[in-house]
Amino acid sequence: MNAAPIADSEGTFATLREAFPAIQSDAAWWIPVNCALIRTGGATVLVDTGVGPKPRPFMPDGDARLLDELGRAGVSAADVDLVVLTHLHIDHVGWNGSFPNARYVVHEDDWAYFMSESSLAERPHLRSLLSADVIRVSDESEVAPGVRVQPAPGHTPGHTILRAGDVAVVGDLVAHELQVVDPSLVFVNDVDVDLAVSTRRRVIGELADEGARVIAGHFRGVGRFERAGKGFRWAVE
Repeated sequence: MNAAPIADSEGTFATLREAFPAIQSDAAWWIPVNCALIRTGGATVLVDTGVGPKPRPFMPDGDARLLDELGRAGVSAADVDLVVLTHLHIDHVGWNGSFPNARYVVHEDDWAYFMSESSLAERPHLRSLLSADVIRVSDESEVAPGVRVQPAPGHTPGHTILRAGDVAVVGDLVAHELQVVDPSLVFVNDVDVDLAVSTRRRVIGELADEGARVIAGHFRGVGRFERAGKGFRWAVE
C-alpha cells in the first residue's frame, strides 16, 4: 500500500487572526490545499479533491494542479476508483466530477448538512454529487481493501478521517500546527467548536500513541503527532 499527499494549490483566504481569533497576527495565512493518493492492490483511492479548476470563487489566484500531479504519479482521472471526501467544504471538493469511474464516499451527517436545497442554493459547486455514485457512511467503515474511514466530527457534522495501513489522512481535524500544540485553539470554520476541540484532542492523542504517519489537509509533507508535555507537537518526516 502506498500513500502520498498531493497539493492541488497554495494560497491564502484569511489572515491568521481571522482564521484563529486567539492568534494575534494580521499576517496572511498561507496554506497548501492537499489531497492524498492511496494505492492498494485492489483500488486507487483519492482523498479530497482540492479547490478545483479555474475560474473559481475560492482562492482564485492559486494553482489548479491536481490532475497534473496525479498524471506525474502515473494515475489518470479514469484510474481513480474511489474518492473519499473527509468533508464537504469548498477546498476539499473542487475537482468533484472529474473522475468518471469513481464512487464517492461521504458521511451521511455531512450529506444532510450540506446537500439540502437551501445549502445547495449557496453552494452550487456541490450539485455534481447529486448525479454521482455516492456511498454514504455513518460509522467506521472499510471502503476499499485495507482502507477505512472513521468519524471525526466537529469541524463539520460528518467530518471523517481515513486510515490506510500506518497512514492517517486527517482532513481538517487540524488546520494549523498550533492546533497540534494546543488542540483547544479555535478555528472559525469549525461548525461545532466544542466537539471539534474534543475530537481533535482525542484523535491526535490516539494517532500519537500509535505512531501513525499523518497527511493533513493544510500541512506540508507527511509527519507524525508526538506527545510533548501536556500537549503535542508536529514532527515532519
